[in-house]
Amino acid sequence: MRAEPSADGPGLDPHRIAEIIVETGAGRRRGSGYRICVDTVLTAAHVVVGAAGVVVRCDADREGEWSGPAAVTWADVATDLAVLRVVPPESAAAVVEPARFGRIPDDRHGVIDVYALGFPLWKRRSRSDRTSFRELHQADGTVAALSNLRTGTLEMTVAPAGADPDPAASPWAGISGAAVWAGNRIIGVVAEHHRSEGPGRLTAVRLDHALARLGPADRVEFVRLLGLTEPLPLALPGETHGGVQTHGGVRVVGVPVAYGIELFKNRASERDAIARHLSDPAIRMVTITGPRGIGKSALAAKVMDLLDRGAWPGTVQGPLPSGLVNLSTRTSGISLERLYFDCARLLGAERLSELRDVWNAGGTAQERLAELLAAMGDRLIVVLMDNLEDLLDDDGSIADDELAVILDWLFRARSTPRLLVTSQMPVRLAPELRRFAAHVELSEGLSPAESAVLLRELDRDGSLGIAGLSDDELLHAAVHVHGVPRALELLIGALADDTVLLPRLQDVLNDFTRRHDVVADLAQDRYKRLDERAHAVLGVLAALRTPVTRRAVEEILAGLDPELPTALVLTSLVRMHLVSVDRAHRTFALHPLDAEIAYGRMPQDGPHRRQAVEREIASWYGRRAESRGTWRTLEDIEPQRRRFDHLVRSEDYDDAARVLCEISEWLVWHGSVLAAVSMHLAVEGRIRDERVRLAHAVAYGHARLSAGPMEQAAELFTEAAALAERLGDRSALQNALFGLGDTHRQLGDRSATVQPLTRAAELARELGDTEREAHALLSLSLAHSYFGDGEGALTGATRLTELAAVHGDLLTIARAGNARTIALLTLGRWQETAEAGAETARAYRAADSQEAIAYALNAQGLALLALDDPARAASVLEEARHEASLMENPRAEGVCLLNLAWAYWCDARYDQSATTADRASAALDIAGAAQAEAARALAEAARTLPAGPGAAAEALRRAAAALDGNVEVVAPGWVEERARGLMG
Repeated sequence: MRAEPSADGPGLDPHRIAEIIVETGAGRRRGSGYRICVDTVLTAAHVVVGAAGVVVRCDADREGEWSGPAAVTWADVATDLAVLRVVPPESAAAVVEPARFGRIPDDRHGVIDVYALGFPLWKRRSRSDRTSFRELHQADGTVAALSNLRTGTLEMTVAPAGADPDPAASPWAGISGAAVWAGNRIIGVVAEHHRSEGPGRLTAVRLDHALARLGPADRVEFVRLLGLTEPLPLALPGETHGGVQTHGGVRVVGVPVAYGIELFKNRASERDAIARHLSDPAIRMVTITGPRGIGKSALAAKVMDLLDRGAWPGTVQGPLPSGLVNLSTRTSGISLERLYFDCARLLGAERLSELRDVWNAGGTAQERLAELLAAMGDRLIVVLMDNLEDLLDDDGSIADDELAVILDWLFRARSTPRLLVTSQMPVRLAPELRRFAAHVELSEGLSPAESAVLLRELDRDGSLGIAGLSDDELLHAAVHVHGVPRALELLIGALADDTVLLPRLQDVLNDFTRRHDVVADLAQDRYKRLDERAHAVLGVLAALRTPVTRRAVEEILAGLDPELPTALVLTSLVRMHLVSVDRAHRTFALHPLDAEIAYGRMPQDGPHRRQAVEREIASWYGRRAESRGTWRTLEDIEPQRRRFDHLVRSEDYDDAARVLCEISEWLVWHGSVLAAVSMHLAVEGRIRDERVRLAHAVAYGHARLSAGPMEQAAELFTEAAALAERLGDRSALQNALFGLGDTHRQLGDRSATVQPLTRAAELARELGDTEREAHALLSLSLAHSYFGDGEGALTGATRLTELAAVHGDLLTIARAGNARTIALLTLGRWQETAEAGAETARAYRAADSQEAIAYALNAQGLALLALDDPARAASVLEEARHEASLMENPRAEGVCLLNLAWAYWCDARYDQSATTADRASAALDIAGAAQAEAARALAEAARTLPAGPGAAAEALRRAAAALDGNVEVVAPGWVEERARGLMG
């Protein structure tokens, strides 16, 4: 839903929407218009042509309604535009600010959101006294920027007219003259609609094109009456009306992705291209591509710097963003979690706190991002993702699951955020998404003249002799390295480093013989001039991949080479401009290109070899890790996550898996299941120690049980059970068998469910683990229920109740209630089920566990449906769905949504039933659950009613056939009965 500005703002004001009533010799006709200022109304010329009298009415049938006679002060039939003069009464709503006008781009592809408000014929309504009136209608739609350029009109695609009351007239008659808006600016006026155009199309006059076609005198008068400025500014749906600070007020999260922005050279054409794409509301992602060192990061950083300073980066102007986010794979990392919280930080402390609660509460990634998008509102936020090639395959395909989630969300959002990307290769997108993305290639270096200027600036004090060289010599050097900015910087560094041979610029250049190797050869030559101690420090900084304090570098190197004078070496590297320093935060870092080269040159043996450095950094993070009892937020386990990353890079996959198994369950239960899955994938198939592989398989299985697909969870638990049997690890065996049985239970496979759960319960009893025994007995009882054995399920519930009575454990009490609730549901004892479900939910909350609150409430809701109380059932099932989302369990959420959709159907709320069934099918597809097809058929049936009861009945029959009889899902018989009812 579009958030409109307040009545006294510069955008649309509902009090200024005008109904135009025209008297002619042949009768009366109606049109629409908009009150531009106190006494001026804009409308269409055909509405008022030949009028004997005109009345303007505002706020019709509402408090503050007024009307008054109007005169046509200007009209042009050729462009179909007219301006009326009206004298409103003193009681009329005040007009504080004139309306604003604009245009949409006509030089590039774009699909732009627009809207118009008026009084069409199909919204004619009757009063009790048999008089009629026109209801106001908001027509939301889109226009294609390049359509109808020859006629100078806008072709609006809108929702079709809801009725056709008069076959002799257009259902849209009466909306003619309404202002067409894009963002907060009027860009056109609705023209006359003809039935041949169809019920879902409106044509509008395009103001900028109309101005160009007016004669000089008419143009001057029209501009004066409306107070237009020429040329008309670009109107954007993302334009805000109160949240954007336009001069130096842009908030920034993240450090710039490049250094030395003040030395940035030109790139004017590329900046213009980026500005043009970023200002286009139809473009969601702009990607800058080019080879390493060409200046992609510098260009992107310059764009962000200009936006931060309140300046648009090119000749094409757009709305200034209210916030900027800098992300890089080489520094902060790019992840769903990082993007979420960095964007949240832009919104202030209160919003950040609210969004942190949303993240910690769980829910799917899509739900969290939806909450973030809602919190952003109409703020325009630009996100820079630097070095994205690190998350892509060689062909540009997305290799990172979280990046795929981020881009899916981005392309579904309507206006914000907008993404600026740097990558050595373009992102490979699906064909249907390419129209929302733009590509700016940076294949050429700086021009020779710009390169020469940069070389002189890099030797400001003249100590390297650059100042004394001729322009021709500098131009030769620039051409030799092809103007690659980073190569120019490293070229000067090579001269500065050699204080013995004192090479000239030409001496350094003589070694370059292959064009494709220029940047690499410059870097290699520079690093060969450093001693072993400097390489050791650079290696640590390169491996760390994030700015760190001097103390951190000293502590890490102390574990590798206690005699190395870290502080002295760091000072030398800073002076040589190989290491940058952030004095405000007292941290040191390498330029990303330097870090990449330094990492590639780390020795393969000795104390400073890459593997040893990565292991030492991992140990350093390990010493900073807090114990599990202190974990409250995701930041609390950041040391463990970084330790895992460094162990993986050291190829120490066994230790990496040990660290992961410590935090995997915590990540899953605190909403970062995708992160846990990604980490497990990094070590999958690489673990040598069988006991570590066993722990990994169990932990990974539980992560897949939450994230899906469940078939993969079953494979992992099967592998773990076999390995535990062979190793004689009875505790791990019990855990694996429980996971295996529970997975097959949720998959509906009876033959594969009972045996592993029975054995898991026996093993837990033998091990003296009451909590695990109770959990296994619960799952076993639920399995009997799912397979229709209500009495067997009730027997299992009784065993659990006895266990709870012996130990008095609150969680066991809750699990006993859960087992009993589902058993009663299976037996069709509806009133008892409803009471038991509510009591079980209370018991779980008393035990401070979310384990099965959703399932207990779901059972209560189904019982209420059976008791013919759909309204109350819908309320309970919505609560169940919320609880399922907190656990990030797509199957549980999908089941609750499917039952909720059926409750809405039974309560005759068919629109809600359709949209809820759509959500159910999406969640169930993710989980690989069989009921997804039933949800799709139910959505189709709900949308078919009331116009097509026969088609709806057929869709219901398909829904019933797709249901598998699972006791926790609406019964197929209920659906069949409704289908029969529709057929009479």
